[in-house]
Amino acid sequence: MKDRLAESVLARVMGWGPEQIARTGSSLQLLAAHKYDSYEGFRPGMKFLEHLTGWLSQFSEAQDRRTAIGFVLSQMVFISRSELDHLIETVYPDSVRPMLVREAADRLGLPRYAVRRVASSPEFREMQRKLLVLGLSDGARIDRLRRSSPQLSHEQIYLATDIGDETALDAVGKLRETTGDGEARFEHVLLVDDFYGSGFTLLREPKPGADEPFDGRLWRTKRRLEDLVDIGVLHDGAKVTVLVYIASSDAETHVLTMLERAQLPWTLKIVQRLPSDHKVTDPEIAKLCRWHYDPILVDRSKPKPAPLGFRDVALPLVLPHNTPNNSVCILWADTTDRPGGQARRALFPRYERHRDDRL
Repeated sequence: MKDRLAESVLARVMGWGPEQIARTGSSLQLLAAHKYDSYEGFRPGMKFLEHLTGWLSQFSEAQDRRTAIGFVLSQMVFISRSELDHLIETVYPDSVRPMLVREAADRLGLPRYAVRRVASSPEFREMQRKLLVLGLSDGARIDRLRRSSPQLSHEQIYLATDIGDETALDAVGKLRETTGDGEARFEHVLLVDDFYGSGFTLLREPKPGADEPFDGRLWRTKRRLEDLVDIGVLHDGAKVTVLVYIASSDAETHVLTMLERAQLPWTLKIVQRLPSDHKVTDPEIAKLCRWHYDPILVDRSKPKPAPLGFRDVALPLVLPHNTPNNSVCILWADTTDRPGGQARRALFPRYERHRDDRL
């Protein structure tokens, strides 16, 4: 009953007749049931069609509403929790194991296509055990990765890069116990993350006057890995692979460029790449975004307006737990709870980690 009522209100907002609501409304109902209702940023009891109706009603012109609904139906990309879980489940068999097989084959002097022979060797098993897996953020879903990678030991997979010295020494102690080598250290680090939109927060040049030549999460991780070398946990010269489940082409270009500039010989591996043709380029959508962006969103952590998303990445993307701020603002920028704002409604409201109105 609630869905039928929302569909009826949607028809009035859009000015649709029975034929249009039967055709488009049924598509929206299906998408909502299979994907959009599961967005974890919705308040309890709220569903997609209710959000859609309120979102569309804020556009005063009928043509703007048609442009907005067309964007939802034809360009928006919503990655569901089950789809993201599937990406994570492919990491070991499709990314980690082939990478280790190639390394072991080179070390053994065997052709890389001799997969069964390489994978059954003691050298491969030891190399696999000497892989240290660290999460770069809480979105890395390390719990899910651990459960979908039974070939790896729990003692080599950790939630974050800033594991304490005691935990790290315990991990290398278990490694030595397992391999029977009292001098063993981890030889390869896999840094795992969920999504990169621009890659800017990962590695960038610092602000003037900074002590470090670079800034960002990867540079801080570099420092921590150096500490692990110093305390005997990580092999000096260990390989480092940054693995991200989903990334835009902008982020890939930025990270690769900055890794080279920072002289970090690390490898970047993307499980699902968002090609550049996914970017929102429609001038009518851009116009809606400029109208929609509320100046109250500009603060210390976001000093510039971002109607097309942070650093103008202009993605049409929604993730199950939160909408990236690299997406166009009509998807995520909600100010209905911001006193002094313009009460803009987002289709998939984003939870902001940094806000000036929080103490």
